[in-house]
Amino acid sequence: MMVFADLLDYSGHISARIPGKNQALILPRDASRAGVTPDDMLLVDFDGKVLAGPGPAPTETEIHLGVYRVREDVMSVGHGHPPLSTLYSMVDAPMIAMRNYGFRFIDMPIHQDPTHIRTKEQSAGIARTIGKGKYCLLRGHGSVIAVGSVAEVFLDSLELEENVKAVINARNLGPLKPITPDEVELLKVSFAKNDYRVRKVWEHYQEKAKQAGAL
Repeated sequence: MMVFADLLDYSGHISARIPGKNQALILPRDASRAGVTPDDMLLVDFDGKVLAGPGPAPTETEIHLGVYRVREDVMSVGHGHPPLSTLYSMVDAPMIAMRNYGFRFIDMPIHQDPTHIRTKEQSAGIARTIGKGKYCLLRGHGSVIAVGSVAEVFLDSLELEENVKAVINARNLGPLKPITPDEVELLKVSFAKNDYRVRKVWEHYQEKAKQAGAL
């Protein structure tokens, strides 16, 4: 579904914490993201050791593990290379919101290490950049989304990229009028009432993928 929605390409990965254990499920390094199946999934511990599945694990598995080690509330992590959102990591401009749902991405932090994240020290740095939040961009590299479920990773990946697309398109029309701090407070209350959004978006894109033969 992530590939079908142009949120993942040949690389990038999603993981899910195993509740109550220092373990997670993650995509393998070499399997096509367009055709990955449940049988392809790996079980890894928080030291990066593959416990089950046809490894090897992704080169940047540490991105996920570094977050899980310090954030017990995070149940799923996504790392991708969204082409539009990543541009914000390379310009001197803060993330703004041009779509109402984009309020949650305003001033998204930028992690300044542009290299591949392979070590515990590097992944600990990403966890510090995210802090108590849910998101960060990696300079010239991609995004990290740390949330409560795989479905939330999908929703946030989708809406992050759609918001940046709106910024770029709106700039071509005229001066930008982004969501204001006062509007952010109103939107927090409004969106808190929409407890069905994650499921609704997931089911919509799941059905689109099915009808296209991707599932």
